[in-house]
Amino acid sequence: MPCPHRPLAPAVTLFYPDCSNNNWSSTQDAINFLTQLRPDGFSGMCHKVSEGSYYEDPYWPPVMAWCDQHHLPLIGYHYVTTDDPGAQARTWTANNGGRFAMLDWEANGGDLANLTAVVDAFNTAGVTIQLGYYPRWYWQQVGEGTLAGLATYLVSSGYPDGGGFASTIYADSGGNTGAGWAPYGGATPAAWQFTNQARIAGHTVDCNAYRGSNIRVLFGTTPTRKPTPDKAATL
Repeated sequence: MPCPHRPLAPAVTLFYPDCSNNNWSSTQDAINFLTQLRPDGFSGMCHKVSEGSYYEDPYWPPVMAWCDQHHLPLIGYHYVTTDDPGAQARTWTANNGGRFAMLDWEANGGDLANLTAVVDAFNTAGVTIQLGYYPRWYWQQVGEGTLAGLATYLVSSGYPDGGGFASTIYADSGGNTGAGWAPYGGATPAAWQFTNQARIAGHTVDCNAYRGSNIRVLFGTTPTRKPTPDKAATL
């Protein structure tokens, strides 16, 4: 299978798909997809964990286990609704979403006050909102306002081009100078979901670009180095 990444964007632009139960026909289908990501030039994976207070994605546990075993960087996301914020956080933790989350705030996600309440509930539960998928179109639809402080990094969304290879779509959409990198809501996007029509490993999926050299920084999973003990303190 041809590699989807042609030399159209600088090496510091990394790509990763964004998937959910809607993309898979079986667990093996999801695993087959995962096995092809690195060979095809992708750097990580984002997958749905939960939605509102009522849904735990059944594919998250096997996807998480495979990525952990094969050291593929992974972050999960929660689809925000107007359900009780604390119940939404409990749905995430019940499916073992982990300490770092992406919130998906779009249709049926309520207003900015609701988003803020969900962020606070996740934080109270010990979960850091590492990524905020807060599309400009939805932010404008619910009245705008500041997004600063509602995630470590903002993920924008905009699909200005058609389908095909991820890198080709990205280049045709403006690449590193594309509209998806423009700031809004008091924040500058660190990642851009630039298509929902990327052809990856036999599937048509959402795909994101990250202008950085280490996707674990974006996902919040970069290992932290323990400080060197002060020799004087041990004497």
